[in-house]
Amino acid sequence: MYNKKGELASHFPEKYTKKALYEDNVKTTENLKKVALVLFLILGITHIISGLMFSNGYMLPTSMVVNRVLDIPFAITGVIYAFMALYTSLSEKNRKIPGIVLITLSLLIFLLLLYINLFIPDKTSFLTP
Repeated sequence: MYNKKGELASHFPEKYTKKALYEDNVKTTENLKKVALVLFLILGITHIISGLMFSNGYMLPTSMVVNRVLDIPFAITGVIYAFMALYTSLSEKNRKIPGIVLITLSLLIFLLLLYINLFIPDKTSFLTP
């Protein structure tokens, strides 16, 4: 029951200890932050280029559709990256409540963006001549 140091030995393998599970959780959040950053950069560059193409009149139908479609994913990946950066900067003991608050804020921002895109009409339609 006791190890060589006189401490109570655990019957669980090392990979199931609290420290090992915490390290796995940190790796997962860091990986999620890295993926969100890559997607944010890719979507951001594509969104900005399509906006510039649309404003200058290049490939009008395609650039307009790409610009209109990518605004929500671009914003959501930015929010996820920002909140994951905040979440990983917190200590292990203080992560539960801020994590719930960050998830709730992310969902509210997503629903607000969805509402704005679907239910608030544009002033002008660029598809009609």
